This record gives sequence, C-alpha cells and structure tokens, in this order.
Amino acid sequence: MIQDNAPLWEALCAYRQRGVIPFHTPGHKLRGEIFPRLQAHLGSGIFQLDPSDEIEDLALDHDFERALEAAQQLAAQLFGAAHTLFLVNGTTSGLHYLLYSVSGKLVIPRFSHQAVYTGALLAGNECIYLPVRFDPEWQIPLPPTAAELERAAADHSPAAVVFTHPTYYGTCAELEELVVKTHQLGALAVIDEAHGGHFRFSPVLPDPGLAAGADGVVQSTHKTLGSLTQTSMLHVQSDELHHLVRRARRILETTSPSLVFLAVIDEVRRSLHERGSELVGRAVELAHCCSARLERIPGVQVLPSQLRHDPTKIVFSLRELGLTGIQLEGILRRDYNIQVELSDYFNVIALVTLGDTPETIEQLCRAVEGVVERAGHLGGRKLRLPDLSYPPLPDQALPMGKAVRRSWEAVSLRQAVGRVSAEFVTPYPPGVPILVPGEVVSRDTAAYLEWCLRLGWPIRGMEGVALYVIKDNAL
Repeated sequence: MIQDNAPLWEALCAYRQRGVIPFHTPGHKLRGEIFPRLQAHLGSGIFQLDPSDEIEDLALDHDFERALEAAQQLAAQLFGAAHTLFLVNGTTSGLHYLLYSVSGKLVIPRFSHQAVYTGALLAGNECIYLPVRFDPEWQIPLPPTAAELERAAADHSPAAVVFTHPTYYGTCAELEELVVKTHQLGALAVIDEAHGGHFRFSPVLPDPGLAAGADGVVQSTHKTLGSLTQTSMLHVQSDELHHLVRRARRILETTSPSLVFLAVIDEVRRSLHERGSELVGRAVELAHCCSARLERIPGVQVLPSQLRHDPTKIVFSLRELGLTGIQLEGILRRDYNIQVELSDYFNVIALVTLGDTPETIEQLCRAVEGVVERAGHLGGRKLRLPDLSYPPLPDQALPMGKAVRRSWEAVSLRQAVGRVSAEFVTPYPPGVPILVPGEVVSRDTAAYLEWCLRLGWPIRGMEGVALYVIKDNAL
C-alpha cells in the first residue's frame, strides 16, 4: 500500500470540493453561516467537512466504509500491526472493545486507568489485581514485574492481562518479559499505550507494545501525535482478535461516527509517515533540553533517569521549596498562563510533543525560574513524605456489574466507612480509582480521600465531600 495516500481524508475533502447539494444529515447542511458565532471561531470548513457518512470517491463507489478500511490498513502498515481500527471515543473505547472480546478473568495493575475497569464491567470480567508499588522518594506508581504477575495469576488461569505502557509519569516496565510471561499463562497481552503512540518514531524511546509482542494495543493518537482530542487507534496482531474487536465496535460505538475525526487520523498518519521521525525526534531533543535546564535551577528536582523512560514527560517538583505539585500547577496557570498536564502532592508533569517549539520550552523554564525566585513568599518548609500512602486494596462485597445497578445514597466520608461504594472514586488525573463499585470503604481509604480533598486534588465520583454508597437494604 502507498503511505503517501490518505484515502479517507482525500475523499472527504473531495466531497466538500464537489459542492454536493445535501438532502441528508446533519441538519446544518454543511453551512456554518447559520451559526455565526461558531463560524467566527471555527470557520466554515469544519461544517463543510461534516457530511455525516458521505464521501466523494468514484473508485470506492462513494462508500466511506471502504475508504475507512483503506485508511486503517495504511495505519496498520505504518505501526507494524496486522489490523488497525480508528477510534472516535478515545483509548477508552479501544480498551472496551478489546476487553469486551475477552471471556474470563483479567489480571490488571491496580493503578490502571478507569477505562480498564469500565471495560471489565461491560464484559462482566472478574478482575485480579496486581499490587500497587510506589517509588519511595517520588511517590509515583511503578509498573509490575514478571514475578508479581506470576504470583497474582497463580491458580486463576486468566484470559487476558492488561499493562499500562508507559505509566502517566513516563515509567515503563520490562514489557517484553511481561508479554512472554502472559503468553506462558495462556492469556492475551493487552496494552494501554495511551501515552506511548510516539514510541514508534524514535529509537531512543522505549519499544512500543507491538514490538514487544502484545496481542492488542490501544494508543491515544491525540495525546502525543497531534490528532484531534478523542481520536485514537487500536492495533491487533491476529485475524481472530480483529474479528472480535470489530464486532465489539459494532455493538458499542455510535452508528454516526464523525468523519472529521476519522479523516483527521488518516491525514495525521500520512504526515507521520512523511515526517514522524523528524517531528518526534525534535520533541525528544526539546524535552532533553527542558529537563537539563530545569535541573540547573536551585530547588527544582526532575525525575531521575532510572524512572524517566519517556523523556517527553517532564516530571518535576518544587518540594524542596515547600510547594506541592497542585500549588505549582495553580501558580503556573494563574501567574504565567501555562497549563501543565497533571499535578499531585509532589510533582507536576509537562508534556513535550511534536507541537512544541523552543519558544514554548523557554516560556516554561522562565516561568519555573520565576516561581523559584518567589518561593520564599509562596512556599514554606520542605515537604515531607505524605503521612498517608495509597490505601490497601479494599474488600470486595459485590461484583462491579451488580454494584452499579443497586440503589445508592450520598453520605459523608466518615459515614461511608464500612459501607459499599456505588461509584468509581478517582483522583483525576491520573485517573486511577481508589474505589470501584462494590468495594468496601475502609478507614484508610476514607482518610486518604480526605487528604486528597485537603490538597485540592480533584476527585471524580464524589459530590463535594460526599461519597456515593449502596443503600444497606439494596445489598
């Protein structure tokens, strides 16, 4: 196949240029002028490129599904997969399609993204959790080892194992070793590679999941490769799994996917073929320069190299100056007009991608220098390690699928102790659930959530300071 083509994008643009008179959905009829405020900011092109499922390509009989399939085959060829699906509901949907196709138990790291849990819920899979380990100095979750996988899977005969590669903080496991161990267990290796789509395009970055022998990999094309928010790709390595995930997509995806989103993935893929190594290589170089400069600023700590497997994730801290990551994020946004990706108790994460320039790196570094100069007024004493660590794994009173269907009520955190959670309770980002539906709220869990709230850490699944629990008579 010819990587210089972008069949879906070209067919969509051709429909616009043809000037077809539309008597079909959507209701805007390809005219932006009926919404002048939208057109003022979006332009008319976005409306003209939104003809529901119509395209212009005589060779394909104007069939958008044939154009989409051709585009997906080109992506599979570029990324080294047997088959690829374009996704319009993010990596969440790709994980759902993969897990919906699995019948049996799942082994997952407890720090997996909430999408892994909801995928298991949809499929009715039982989850076996890999333990949570944190780096003692940086308090970031560490990926599992093959030995931990072997212990967790003992006596369970899992159907699939899910790995996060890289973690939100850019740390990677010995993925090839984990995949080999997974296959020895007779299970599928599923990789949540939401933050690793760029690995394919630089030899200095970790190997991508496909290169490590994974069966199914989902990447957020929008996170690190520049496509529109919500667009992702699902790669699989067998015809059988491809058939299963296509069936799952027919069941779970909207019947009206945005051709704009799908076609943009196609054009981004063509650009990555043409310049992917150049663009990602430049981003890596900028990231190294950024980290090196931040390391020279007194009072700034940057994640050490043994944890910094993906250098484009700049994890740094002003803990020595008494500022939490959450405080630092607020200062950077309020006083310097800079928004970082994530903050926690100690750290912030600044993503460097192919959209960055030397100027944006300079602005970030100068802003951090400015915060450091003001730190005597902004901060205080050096931050201690948190008194509370991530709480132990809660007891499971009900399967997730049953728990989400029970009646619930909102109670205070202290009243929730001993009750059964009716919701996913998730500090976000990074999107790692502290509680999943059906788990018992322990004192440790309640104390940890209170600590998060005091820090100002956003928590999804809570109503202010109230937690949703199953009514006692609904058990």
